[in-house]
Amino acid sequence: MSARAVSVAIDAMGGDLGAGEVVRGVLQAARTNPGLSHLILVGDEAVLRGELSRHPSVPSAIEVHHASQTIGMEDKPREVYRRKPDASVVVAARLVKEGRADAFVSIGNTGAAMAAALFLLRPIGGIDRPAIACAIPSTAGQVVLLDAGANVDCAPHQLFQFAVMGEAYARHVLGKDSPSVGLLANGEEPTKGDELTRQAHQLLRERLPSFVGNVEGRDVFRGKADVVVCDGFAGNILLKTGEGVAEMVYSIIRDELTRYRWMMLFLLPLRRRIRALRHRIDYREFGGAPLLGVNGVCVVGHGRSDAVAIANAIRVAATSVEHSLVHHIEQAIAGHTAAACASS
Repeated sequence: MSARAVSVAIDAMGGDLGAGEVVRGVLQAARTNPGLSHLILVGDEAVLRGELSRHPSVPSAIEVHHASQTIGMEDKPREVYRRKPDASVVVAARLVKEGRADAFVSIGNTGAAMAAALFLLRPIGGIDRPAIACAIPSTAGQVVLLDAGANVDCAPHQLFQFAVMGEAYARHVLGKDSPSVGLLANGEEPTKGDELTRQAHQLLRERLPSFVGNVEGRDVFRGKADVVVCDGFAGNILLKTGEGVAEMVYSIIRDELTRYRWMMLFLLPLRRRIRALRHRIDYREFGGAPLLGVNGVCVVGHGRSDAVAIANAIRVAATSVEHSLVHHIEQAIAGHTAAACASS
């Protein structure tokens, strides 16, 4: 962590595993990231203080901020801001808007988190639609996939905006010096794909020097491009498929290597490498996914996130703040807009 102190608000009432797991994740984040000056648990105060009381030592950086309402998966995201203004995710976003937190994290209803970010933080100038950027593993390191589920229907210029934002994230947060950008398609040729893909390919080729062309699904996991853009429908399917395959492969390896007791003798020297393998493919280690394109840092995570995943989501939020991600996206979009105007 850098010298800058960071404050993060956490929507503590979302998630499949309950507030207790969120509290454990926040405690882990506080103990492993000294640069986090302030962690604000947002939700039912009585519940959260009860969960905190289960732990013998609570760092002074942790605060509880009461929110009287909660949001379930059945709530319609567009109605959340109007019908539940004191919901934990809305309050967490409001803390960022008011400058009382630098970022907010939610593992609850993703649509509600997006709606709160859009209504309260507002989109960055020049961005039509924010996009969820998810870092996924490949044989060449992390790949940024966006959109991972925020926008089902997109226009070519919106995929271009996703590419610019993803490139900024890969460069300034993940530390890739010259990130390359690819377009998810069903073939490498520029003529492959539907009308959206073909038009987006042409636009990216004309306006983005880092564009390397179309990328097939299998090549995403080979790291053919550092950033891969697509609409949210295809991106979410690719993301969930990749997670499922990774879990299946690890499960098969574990089952086969423990099928017979005598195999355990040979496994002892390999335990460290097996743990390393799981670390490389475990979604929990990548933390949450930032919602790029709003005037503030918002990180969304799996509803089934455990304490490890929650702590890593907080780390992603803090790192994005430290590296001034919003500012870099603003600069990148403004630069491409100016270049487009100059060439027209």
